[in-house]
Amino acid sequence: MGRLTKLKVNREIMKNIKSKGFTLVELIIVMVLLGILAAVAVPRMSQSITAGEEAAEQKFLATLVSAIEIQASDEVVRNSYKKYPHNPFDALEQQPYRDNNTDEGWWISGSNSWDENGHNGHTFRRTSYEIRHKRNDGSEYGWMYDTWEPRRSCCIDGKEYTEQGKFTINGPGFDGQTY
Repeated sequence: MGRLTKLKVNREIMKNIKSKGFTLVELIIVMVLLGILAAVAVPRMSQSITAGEEAAEQKFLATLVSAIEIQASDEVVRNSYKKYPHNPFDALEQQPYRDNNTDEGWWISGSNSWDENGHNGHTFRRTSYEIRHKRNDGSEYGWMYDTWEPRRSCCIDGKEYTEQGKFTINGPGFDGQTY
């Protein structure tokens, strides 16, 4: 084989080797495109996580309201009047989860009870609890849970009657509707 033939073969080998890699410019273009995609995707992902946590909170609270109503319905069967639990978590079969290391999860932060005067001089007991939730991002949210005891009242057609107990939940996603 002649020297000229060897040079041609070596050039062909070098062309094949060079064409198998990426140039620095191509790599920089790819990195810029990945950066743009990340800049768009990260905020949308964090919005999705926040929306998911809000939806989970609303689902938990709706389940809590259902459990409280079921317990009050059981009271109607036993005593002929609705009485709601003072501590809302007492209506649940299993207490909500709270991580002791990070304090994430659900808990009751405090309670307060007092007597209020109703019409016709009758008083009734009102109890208030604060339901708290700490999200994975460290932010905390709270809802006030208030209950009113059933009470004897007067008078419909000259007869005493028992007013049913009631409760409200106020906080994000709950407007204080009386149940």
